[in-house]
Amino acid sequence: MMQRRARYGKIELMVNQLLEQHKQNGPPVRIEEISSNLGLEIRAGDLGEVSGLLARSGNGATIGVNSTQSRERRRFTIAHELGHYLLHEGMIHHVDHNYRLNYRSSESAQATNVEEIEANFFAASLLMPKKFLALLNAIEALDDDKEVEKLAKLFDVSRHAMSLRLVNLYRRYLPY
Repeated sequence: MMQRRARYGKIELMVNQLLEQHKQNGPPVRIEEISSNLGLEIRAGDLGEVSGLLARSGNGATIGVNSTQSRERRRFTIAHELGHYLLHEGMIHHVDHNYRLNYRSSESAQATNVEEIEANFFAASLLMPKKFLALLNAIEALDDDKEVEKLAKLFDVSRHAMSLRLVNLYRRYLPY
């Protein structure tokens, strides 16, 4: 069986279209508003070991998000599940366990789950759009923890998420 590759170009185009359609002109991206405008219901509750979930029904879908996690984590989870909704039409339901809080599972570390890779890339691209970061000259934050912290607060994401996004966007400028 041939392994499918992540569709990074398609995802970036989709993200830019969403930002334009929903009049998102700067950070932080209003992820709940975008999801609601697309007909998704967001429900929060104590989901225990589950970070988030997506459940399709009829023409709509519900995103469940764990209310015990930080606001920044909940925002990323909503964006991640929205990514599954838009990118993986055949996916009727999906559950993400807390292992994602520990950065990577053994499966994602091997880059074998294309759907998870795409949903994570979609979430990072939507919450921390390349064009918004470029306008802020975010490349300057690569080696500056205080600047990463400022950007994370501005974009309403975790420091870890911002660090990963910056490295993924600007890694060719790193000296190592």
